Amino acid sequence: MPTKQDNPNARSVDQRFNTFGVLLNFLVTPAETGHEVSLFKGILPPGVVIPLHSHAEPEVFYVLEGSLEVYRESGQPQGWSTTQPGGVLAIPGNVKHALRNTSSTPTTVLLVTQEELYNFFRSIAKPFEAGQMPAPPSPEDMQQLFVAAAKYHYWMGSPEENATIGISLG
Repeated sequence: MPTKQDNPNARSVDQRFNTFGVLLNFLVTPAETGHEVSLFKGILPPGVVIPLHSHAEPEVFYVLEGSLEVYRESGQPQGWSTTQPGGVLAIPGNVKHALRNTSSTPTTVLLVTQEELYNFFRSIAKPFEAGQMPAPPSPEDMQQLFVAAAKYHYWMGSPEENATIGISLG
């Protein structure tokens, strides 16, 4: 069987990355789809929050395990809603949204999105080794996040805007 050493462009679907507490597997890259879409598998451990933000790229979430709480500022459903296993949630581009897992079990999702969001995630992803717990983001990690968000023209909610929807950032 060929190995990564045989093909340096191969990627392992078992390789996980830590993106601020969310564990991501990049399953299909934009290069594999003519630079149209990408597919990720994400695991949100209990207590993980993705603060209020927006970006031009749409996202489609399919919940495999656990439950995913999603806040949408506009569209349907508006406000907080919970998607259970087998449920699908589409977030159009430029809609302010947040995600969280307030349950006691991990939430596993598949995410389909476009190339720019894939590139953003790759720019902030850190290798993850099994058995290690993701550490809280350092000030340097947060700076990297804000630099990447600015580079990709993503809007990030302030601590006050997040508090308004029930998210505490520290």
